Amino acid sequence: MLRILIADDHEFIRKGLKQILTEEYPDVYIGEADDKGTLLSMVFSEPWNLVISDISMPGGGGLEALSIIKQQLPAMPVLVLSIYPEDQFALRVLLAGASGYLNKDAAPETLLKAVKDILAGIKYIAPAAKDFKQFRDDSKK
Repeated sequence: MLRILIADDHEFIRKGLKQILTEEYPDVYIGEADDKGTLLSMVFSEPWNLVISDISMPGGGGLEALSIIKQQLPAMPVLVLSIYPEDQFALRVLLAGASGYLNKDAAPETLLKAVKDILAGIKYIAPAAKDFKQFRDDSKK
């Protein structure tokens, strides 16, 4: 069974992501966290195929949580979401070990493309992020 953990401090974002994902993956189990502490507790207490995390949450930022996750579970795929455009945070997030970066303004189809790529072991790089070609090339090796 596919298991995805969604971490965002806004319930409407979590519910929207959950709806989009369950329409595509009807049998998916989705866990929800609303702050960094809950995210980390859930990541380390249950198995997950993918973590989708906001970059900014109560209790500390998503980048800090990403660093902790990658130190203990380096193979854990993490898709980082943000209201900030790719040119402001994508490179930083990818260098920190994320499997992808997605702006919250993205269409549902883009979210699904990112999830499918990441679950297939391919880093998700938004087409608009032309400066990140090295990550696209590296993810296909």
